[in-house]
Parts: sequence; structure tokens; C-alpha cells
Amino acid sequence: MLQFDMFIGLTGGIACGKSLVASHFQQLGAAVIDTDELAHELLEPGRPGYDAVLAAFGREILDAGGAGPAINRRRLADIVFADSTQRARLETILHPLIFAEASRRRLALEAADPDGVIVFVVPLLFETGADQLVEHIVAVVSDEETQVARLVARDGINRDEALRRVRAQWPVSEKQRRADDWIDGTQAPDDVRRQVEALYKKLKASG
Repeated sequence: MLQFDMFIGLTGGIACGKSLVASHFQQLGAAVIDTDELAHELLEPGRPGYDAVLAAFGREILDAGGAGPAINRRRLADIVFADSTQRARLETILHPLIFAEASRRRLALEAADPDGVIVFVVPLLFETGADQLVEHIVAVVSDEETQVARLVARDGINRDEALRRVRAQWPVSEKQRRADDWIDGTQAPDDVRRQVEALYKKLKASG
């Protein structure tokens, strides 16, 4: 465990490999708060985001042809990635809830381990202004073609839809430029792990 408190922002484009990098940080001893995971939790029936999102987008986003009760996240993604207005609408609902829950979890983690390291995984770190909340920013980077290929394989969508989702976000190059450090997410998993270990060692030395 590092002997200093650090709140690290981990960002990058869609399908760049953020989850893999976060898992390596976690294996090294860091705690992880992942905003994508928080969003999924907040969309579960009975959670704060469920009713608001259902009211905004209608019952067609539910599983089983609208019968529900679970929100079909792929159906919701199809809607918001096809229309920037709808995407902004979803973000307006979810982002305050996500960051409130992230703040609650951060406080709990810091109380439990004041000398620990927390990795805050936020795909839209810069876009939401969350870069102002963290002490150090790490970007996971990839070329566009790799992102597209991964999305096609992972989500079962066609290339045009994958490209639309990639280009709906800031360019990865801009996130890399603004970050303090970066990880090459196109490398093999073992190579990604070695990059994370080297970065973690550097951060430890800087403390």
C-alpha cells in the first residue's frame, strides 16, 4: 500500500481498455470507484436513476419488449448514441446522481484508509469537469480502429454504429494531451499490466 493519500482520475475513450487498467490498479492495492458501474447500479429498479430515466425515455427501453422491469442498457445506448440531445438528456439525469454516490464512496474509503489510493474511473472526466476533483490524471489511449474493432466484438454492433459511438466522445489524443500520464491500451494484457505496475511504482516514489 502506498504511504500517501492520492485520488487518481482514470479516463480514456470508449473501448480503450480503462476497465483492464483499473483492475490492475486494484490488484496493486488501490481502491476503485468506476462511474460506469455506478451508472449501471443507479439504473436498477428501485434505485434513484431508474424512475427518472424511465420517465424521460419511455417503457420501450425496458426488457421484454417494454414489459420490464429492468432497463435494457443496450436499447438505451442505441437511443442516446444516435442523438446528442438525448445523450445530454440522459447525462443531465445521471451525472449528479453518479457524482454524489462517488463522493459518498470516496469519503467512506478515505475514512477507512487515510493513506490509501483511490482510482476514480470517469470516461467523461474532462467533459464533466471532474478533472478538477482529482490530484493526478491517467489516460488510457488507443487508436480509433482498435476502438471500433473492440466495440464491434464486445457489443455486437456494426462498424458504422461503433464509429458513431467512438466519435461521440472527445478525441483520445486530446485526453492524452491533458493527462499527467498515459497507458497504451492497444498492447497485450500482460504489457498493459507492466505499464500499470511501472506507473504505480513511479507514483509511489513521487509520494
